Formats: sequence, structure tokens, C-alpha cells
Amino acid sequence: MSAPKPQYERGDVRLYLGDCREILPTLGKVDAVVTDPPYEIKNKFGVSELYGTRRMQFHFDTKGITENVIVPSLAKSFLLANAFHCFCDPEQYGLIAGAARDAGLTPKPWAKAKLCPPPPMPGNWWPSAFELAIYGYKPGAWFGDKSGKRCNLMVFDSYRQGIRGNEKEDHPTQKWLPMVEYIVGCVVPPAGEALDPFMGSGTTGVACVRLGRKFIGIEIEPKYFDIACKRIDKAFDDFGLIEATPPAVRQPNLLEVGA
Repeated sequence: MSAPKPQYERGDVRLYLGDCREILPTLGKVDAVVTDPPYEIKNKFGVSELYGTRRMQFHFDTKGITENVIVPSLAKSFLLANAFHCFCDPEQYGLIAGAARDAGLTPKPWAKAKLCPPPPMPGNWWPSAFELAIYGYKPGAWFGDKSGKRCNLMVFDSYRQGIRGNEKEDHPTQKWLPMVEYIVGCVVPPAGEALDPFMGSGTTGVACVRLGRKFIGIEIEPKYFDIACKRIDKAFDDFGLIEATPPAVRQPNLLEVGA
């Protein structure tokens, strides 16, 4: 299959607008996959105005997307990489773990505790105060956190009023940039390359530019693709095309996560 031309190229970043299932077979090896695919949320929480508008259903949570799109795409991605980190819904965890094992990766759980969890909504028992993820690696894969106290449970803030609000984009599930920088710094070696087949607003790409890593991103929605291009352009303008010297990777602590 001939390789498609990326719609965006700058420095060591290549961005593709399209279906990752079609683009992934044309790509070569990468160091790690870092991604946050749709969760296919099945619970119908609706919208609450009790503590401000909060919507739990998203247009991309199409029924069947996990088995028909996400897991097959991740399976293809895992074959290209030595390591991965992927946020997921609890119902997706086992399917993604199976795809990782089939690709020769050892899967393990990872969780982010929310510094500011959402308030309870009417009819909801305990609101979610954490996000689940899964990571995995092949024997000998590079890892950047050398702390003797590291673990798979971390505390991070999230975008909310007054907290890095200038970074919030028009994307409903944008991940916290300091958290993604930490993840990229852990699983992508210096000057290595990351792949995000569900790029969204491009946070993984921004983290890669800031840390001097190469990046391949794929996004099917033109609106989010355009947002990602603008954010990555700004990261290049702020940090330059010369490879940055990555900061020392260390486990965040509660006093630093809101920085």
C-alpha cells in the first residue's frame, strides 16, 4: 500500500487527516503509541445544570466503536511500537490488553487521580475521581522515569476555570498537557518518535514538540485536526525547530500537579 501524504508537516511532525485504519498500514516503526481514543460511554447521564452545564455523552461515542474501530486500530498500532500508553474506559481495558499481548507487549494498568473531581450529579452515586489507562512494553523498551518511588497511580489537575484556561481548546476530552508531557517523557526516548492514531486536539503532538520528540498524529474529524495543527504550530513557534533538551523526567507530586 502506498503511503499517503500527510496534510501537515513541520520539523519532525507529520499529521494525517483521515481514518487511522487506512493510514496505519502505511506507516513504519515508532518508539511508542501515546493516545486517548473515544471511550464509547454507555451510561446515559445526560446533562446537568446543578453545578454548571456538564455533558457526559459525546458525538463520537458511537455504539460498537470499541470493537469495530478502536481495538483493531490499536492492534495495528501496537505492531509498530515498543511501548504504549492509552487512556480507556474500564469496559475497554480487557480488549486493549488482549490486543497488546497479541502484539508482544506486556500490558499493565495505570490511573490518574483527579485533583478536582466532579461534584455528584443527580442520581449518580460516587462520581468518578480517577481516569483509567493501560500501558505496555516489549522487553528492553526504553523508560524515562528513574525515580525509586514511582508507581502507577498519580495525581494531576485538569482544565477548569482559572487553571491553565488559556490552553483549553474546543474539544470535550482534551487531556492535561503537564500529564501528557510526563507520559511522553517516560515512554518515548529522547529524539524518539510517538504515534497517536486518535490525535484529537493534538496534545500528544504538543508534548512531543516541547520535549524534542518526533510525532505522527492521525485524526478523522477536520475540526479537531485543524485545532491540532494550530496548537502544534504554536508549540514550534514557542520552542523552535531545534530539538529541545528534555527536562529530567520525574514522578509528579501533589504540590506540582497544578503548576
